[in-house]
Parts: sequence; structure tokens; C-alpha cells
Amino acid sequence: MKNFKLKVLAGVLASTTLFGAFAPVLATPVSVDTPPPLSQQQAEYLAIEEKITALHLEMDVLLDEITDLVVKIEETDGKIAEADARVQAKEVEIRETAQRLDQKIEEYGQRLRAMYMQGSGGILSAFLGADSLADLIARADAIIQMAKIDRQLLSEIEAMKAELDEQKAELQAEVDALQALNAANKADLLLLEEKKTETEATNAAMETEMAKIAKDLVTSEKDLMNHGKTVINDSASTDEQISAAITELRNIRNQIITEAADEEVVELIEKGKRILSERKLARERSAAQAPKAPTAPAAPSYSSSAVLNEAYKYIGVPYVWGGSSPSGFDCSGFTQYVFGKVGVSLPRVSREQAKTGTYVPISQAQPGDLLYFGNSSVSHVAIYVGNNMMIHAPAPGKTIKVQDMTWHLKNYRILGARRF
Repeated sequence: MKNFKLKVLAGVLASTTLFGAFAPVLATPVSVDTPPPLSQQQAEYLAIEEKITALHLEMDVLLDEITDLVVKIEETDGKIAEADARVQAKEVEIRETAQRLDQKIEEYGQRLRAMYMQGSGGILSAFLGADSLADLIARADAIIQMAKIDRQLLSEIEAMKAELDEQKAELQAEVDALQALNAANKADLLLLEEKKTETEATNAAMETEMAKIAKDLVTSEKDLMNHGKTVINDSASTDEQISAAITELRNIRNQIITEAADEEVVELIEKGKRILSERKLARERSAAQAPKAPTAPAAPSYSSSAVLNEAYKYIGVPYVWGGSSPSGFDCSGFTQYVFGKVGVSLPRVSREQAKTGTYVPISQAQPGDLLYFGNSSVSHVAIYVGNNMMIHAPAPGKTIKVQDMTWHLKNYRILGARRF
């Protein structure tokens, strides 16, 4: 509704500017202290609001990409730690095998040195000391077998060490690849953070400019409500007068664009409706000579109450990139944590959370449902509170809060809710 209202208003402002080009120039000078006309103020405000909206949507995507990279870096850090532990274990195994090899080589060398020191006489005496041909053959075979066993044992240990060296090299290659991946992810994260900082600076400048315009604009728009405000606040006003004032204020609402003025006109309309409702109820009670108890609203389900009660605990917690704990949350970290506390396990990032549970049109959302928003893909999630309100982690520099959904419904193409 408000999106349509802004389009219509923009058209009116454009036509005012067009036809104004052909209007006669007034000779009466305008005081420098006179604020610009309402239509001009609104046109300037709308132009800046459009730029801020575009920046907000761009920031939304950046924050989602940053969360993605933070999660990937954390996962890769975990894999690097595991691979480093395996490399260290393999190094211990290699050292122990090398020690065994050195020991066997030393023993083998000692035997060779002993035989060398004895000279050929040692071997010759072993043969000459044989009692028979069979004994001679047995002694020769024993010497040959001992040499074979020593050589085979050395070969096996050398092969084992070579295999361990190869396994270590493979593990080190895995660590190197993971570290290269992490370096690339961190470089991408740095670029995104730089872009985010630039976007935040531009957005801050835009909001400062908008605040300057809004200050006078809010006053001008609120002045339009003076008549209706007087009627509704006057206890002597009749039902007909209050009904007419409500209609007038609804028409005025289609002509204003600032949130502050819109909130005030809505409060006045609701106040007028309450007055009419209370007067009608008083008449009915008087006619029936007995008050009628109002119908109690339906109690929320246990799961919905549990989700909202948990979510409300963290109002005021700051937004933190990649945050997923009460010390700081990003949008998907907040929803994952809250739903996790009531037994619902959600993925870490927003676009994956939007695939869980059962789809519900956002127009049919109930308190405790997960809400999701996006343009090219889902980039933001929140929890529905009721009455067109949601609780979420909005953006850096903000804190967890309950907020009206109107802006999100107007500016996102992808909209939906998930129920568990």
C-alpha cells in the first residue's frame, strides 16, 4: 500500500514540476527563511530515500556474503587444525621408525666390524671347527641366513620409513592447500569489508542529508493533521465528527512520506477508532443493562511462545558479522541460536534456513514463524512477532530489535515464511 502511495506521490510531484515550468513568475520575493514547499521537500526526501534503500539492499547482500566467508574460514581453520594434528602424529611415527632403523643399522654394523676385526680367520675357524660335513653345511647356512635376515629387516624398516615420509608429504600438501584456500577466503573477506565500509560511509552521509530535510518535512506533514487531531482529542466531538476526522486523516496519510509523521497519523486514526469502539460498547452495555466480557484472544501455541520468549531475551544485543552467540549476532546467527534453544535445528546461513520447515505465505505468517527476504536470493531472516512486526538483527551498528515489516515487504522481491 505504501509502495503504491509513494509511486502515486512521485507522479504527482513530477507533474507539479512539469506544469510549474509554464506558470507565471511571481514578482513577490520569497524570504530566505521560508522553507521550500511541501512537494519539493517530499521530492528531495524521496530521492534520498531511494538511494538509501538501494544501499541497504546492497549492504544486505554484502553481510550475507561476509557471513558465508566467516563460516567457511572457521570450517577451514578446523580442517587445518585436524590435518596439522595428523602431520604431527605422523612425524612422531617417522621419528620412532628412524630410531629403530638407526638401531638396526648400528647392530648390523657392529657385527660387520666384529667380523672385520676377526678377519677371515673368524669365518674360517667357524668352518674348520666343524665336526662333519653336515655340521660345516649347517654353519655356512646359519651365517648366510643371518646376513639375509639382517638385510631383509633393514629393507623393511627403510620401506616403512619411505612410506611414512610419503604419507607426511601428502598430509603437508593437504595442509598447504587448506591454508591457500583460507588465504583466498580471507582476501575476499577483506575486499568485502572494505566495500562494506565504503557503503556504510555513503549511507551515513545520505542519512545525514535525509535527516536535514526530514526535520522541516516532518513539521510540514504534521501540520496537515492539525484539524483531525483537534477533533479526535476533543471529548465533545460527536461520532460523526470523529468518523469524518478519521477519513480525513486516512487521506492525509496517502500524502505523507516520513515515518515520524506516518506514525503520528496512524496513532490518531487508531485513537479515533478506539473512541468510537468504546462509545459503541458503552451504549450496548447500557442497553443490555450488563457488560459483555470481551472475547479473549487465542493463546499462542507453546512452541510460538517459547520462540518469542527466547528471542526477546536478546533485544539490544549488537549486530556482529558472523556472530552466532549472545555476545553478538548476525541475522541468521540470531535465528539459528533462538530456534536451537527451543529444539529446532537450523542451518547457519539465511538461504539454507529458508529451505527448512514448511512454507507459508508471508501474508499468513503466525507468531514464531521464520521470515525470509531477498532479491536475487535469500539474504535476510527474522522471526515473526505478530501485527506486522518482526524481531531480527538488522545490520552493523544496530542491535536486535522488534521492527515493523513494511520496509522489508516493500523492498524485497523474495518473501516467505517457514513454520516448524
